[in-house]
Amino acid sequence: MSGLTASIGDHLAFQREGAAARAGATAEDTRIARLTGFDPQDVMTIRTLCAARAVLLVFRCPNLAARSLHGLLPAKTAVTSTKSGSSGAVMGANGLLMVSDYDIMGCWRQEGSGFRRIPITAVAPGAKYGAWSAEAREIVQALNRQLLTRIQHGAQDDWLDAEKNRGVKPDDGFLAFRLGVAEPMEGAAALEGFYRLNGLDWPYLPTGRHRGR
Repeated sequence: MSGLTASIGDHLAFQREGAAARAGATAEDTRIARLTGFDPQDVMTIRTLCAARAVLLVFRCPNLAARSLHGLLPAKTAVTSTKSGSSGAVMGANGLLMVSDYDIMGCWRQEGSGFRRIPITAVAPGAKYGAWSAEAREIVQALNRQLLTRIQHGAQDDWLDAEKNRGVKPDDGFLAFRLGVAEPMEGAAALEGFYRLNGLDWPYLPTGRHRGR
């Protein structure tokens, strides 16, 4: 068996890449997936929707190892507080094994030369749970009809509880889809630069904490 150095995770990720290619994912989708932990088919789904609807979506990336598990395990639920391990998976309180999910940071729609934020959160200010606006609900539902790893909760930028909001960390990875063009970013500083370059409100303090209401 000498020379067989690839892990089971590597083989599963390779199989996912093949399935994604058959579904229409491009070589660039696969490259982005390898950098971010997303599934290449999900990269295709998100960029296609953003291009068609003139939407900008920003995500925090899952663990890189998660890319071998998308489509095999359900997404980590919003009520699961345990962090994903190095495998990209986490076990919930009920014993269900789940894959690290995609966390939306923020969503905007292009209007003229700029972008208008679409809050993806409870309409009641500061609430973690509750009804979303029709516009936010429609975008996430359209994504979840096609995503292998579905969106589980609202956007972090829009959760105005500064004490409970996770904030951003220097070593976080992010993936932006600006009107269908995927752009990976390493670290909160890079994400802040992206926001400011595109005229987006940056809701985090120099410490990385959310500024709140």
